[in-house]
Amino acid sequence: MGGTVGAAAGLPREVYTYVERERIPSVAVQERIVVGEPLPQTVQVRRVPQHDEWGYAVINDRRVIIDNRSRKVVKVIG
Repeated sequence: MGGTVGAAAGLPREVYTYVERERIPSVAVQERIVVGEPLPQTVQVRRVPQHDEWGYAVINDRRVIIDNRSRKVVKVIG
């Protein structure tokens, strides 16, 4: 689990900073979380304030940035 897709190149630094700083519980999923693929529907995505196009979740103890329009993973942190 790691990497980015093209959309991640346009991520503002504030989005990374916010997602890295936020403390939310990790959820466990059996499915592989793959950059470029949508998240399972069972995962709750939280919005990044002032950046409505981006969301995030903590899955299997890893922070994930999501494109809110498609639910696709654009960056896995950690």
